[in-house]
Amino acid sequence: MRHSWFNLFALLLIALLATACVPPTPVPVAGPAATSSVPPTEAPTAIPAVTSTPVTPPPAYATQEAALQATIVARATASPFPTAGPATVQTGQPASASTQRDGLSFQVRLPKNTYLAGEGGQAKVSLRNDGQETVFVGGEGEHLGQLVLLDEQGHEPAPWPWPPMILPGFPYLRELAPGRMVTETLTFQVPPVEQATGHSYVLWAETRFSCPHPGHLEGPDNLWLHLETGPIPLRVTLPNPTQRLVAELEADRDGWRLRVTDVTGQVPPGPLWGFREVVSSNTASAGPLQDTTDGTWSGAWDDYMRQDDGQICLRVWVAAPGYVTAAITQTVPGEGDARRLFGAWESPTRQTFASLETAQAALDFPLYRPDQLPAGAALDVVQVEIRTHAERSWIDVYQSYRLPEDAWLELTQMVTTGRYASAGWGQARYAPEARLVTVGQTAGYAIQRFDWWVLDWKCDDVGLELRAPVQALSLENLLAIATGVKSPEGTCPPAPTATPGLSSPPPPPTPTETSHHEQHPKNGDIMVCWLGKREATLCTSNGRDGIIAMLWGRAAEDEEWI
Repeated sequence: MRHSWFNLFALLLIALLATACVPPTPVPVAGPAATSSVPPTEAPTAIPAVTSTPVTPPPAYATQEAALQATIVARATASPFPTAGPATVQTGQPASASTQRDGLSFQVRLPKNTYLAGEGGQAKVSLRNDGQETVFVGGEGEHLGQLVLLDEQGHEPAPWPWPPMILPGFPYLRELAPGRMVTETLTFQVPPVEQATGHSYVLWAETRFSCPHPGHLEGPDNLWLHLETGPIPLRVTLPNPTQRLVAELEADRDGWRLRVTDVTGQVPPGPLWGFREVVSSNTASAGPLQDTTDGTWSGAWDDYMRQDDGQICLRVWVAAPGYVTAAITQTVPGEGDARRLFGAWESPTRQTFASLETAQAALDFPLYRPDQLPAGAALDVVQVEIRTHAERSWIDVYQSYRLPEDAWLELTQMVTTGRYASAGWGQARYAPEARLVTVGQTAGYAIQRFDWWVLDWKCDDVGLELRAPVQALSLENLLAIATGVKSPEGTCPPAPTATPGLSSPPPPPTPTETSHHEQHPKNGDIMVCWLGKREATLCTSNGRDGIIAMLWGRAAEDEEWI
């Protein structure tokens, strides 16, 4: 049926006028995700007319949305914990690890498992849908997934040669139909000698996926589930002087040129891969180096950089099998300090103590301690890490305990100067598949990630987190240790309870509260920042027709949009 623009306008005007005649119905604020509990069926008690108040029932949309969210959560949690079956690991040349969950097969393959300290590596990651239902792959950033290197204590090494620059871009989103597979080659970096000495490493791969939305099967339901495979043990050896790449970088107002060789001046047999990042006073760009056979790359600056008199700063790293990765930075002279736009935060201040007593003497807040530990556990070290920004500070105190059979237990105490919704919570609190547990008189959240238990809870405003290998301790063991964690006064005031990670994010603070809460702004997640009385929100929504990003803000005083 076809309508003229005049008829359509008339119909719309009639509908608007009809709507305007109906009093507005207040919509309740959305609360936590609905559960499957059934309300009481007994008859309600009559209320005297003199004290009764009119009650507006929730609109049909709110009721349907609550039921929909309950369906999504119930479907997501139908799979047993942990999130995937045991991985099948093959070591040697080549090496691989694979696992399955909900009809998905996830695999990572390495050409070898022996690397030099400082060497870069490549791994092929594949995800296949052997189930009966289409799923959506959220990946990590712009990629199918990510490779994670962990040491013997479950820690990721510091980024090397530098933390990557964060630029806005479209997040990874792929529809994966039954019988289809998606693959990608990802890279990782073994720490250099000064970082790797005394450590052992394993490699993991992880990704995220989502089921179709019950009401819109062509898009995801935006409840992203975790899928990981590993660990693949890596053997790290020391390089000799001939196993280092040599990089020569030239840059001027027109462009740049890079040449990479070995120490004899010959081009390595390859393959060679790398990444470049460039910043100026008004623009920034980043991207991988294209494949080359002669070890040279070059490029011209864009018009914005050439027309500006400011500094241009370029940094590049290049990797090859059997060689230590080469990293180099070059700056084109000009006005300003472009290097700061790489976004590197100041390194935190770190202090190390051999006992809890010496650590407590250096702190101006009570140090929480476990009053019961597994048999044979002994304190190894206490590390205090302090980060500051503007007038705020974040202090993390790590207590590392060595357990029998080369296992580790770590207690982290998180103290912040600001009061905001997510302050003091660790990584388990907002994980979609976190278990809601009880620690003493307060709620806790537990997840299993990379063969480690992670348990988060709070004592009043103090955030606490326990980590231990799954093979060394059970979740019940970890809960018993957590219940015994107390301040020097022997107390642990209960913190306000909250719903698990599958529910909505924490409520915003009051307008006068300086606060912020962050989640990765992709695939329907939300990032909210409260700075003084201002609020800014970034959210993205993915669908079959692409990605929609919205940025809006609100200022309580001057209504300035940010």
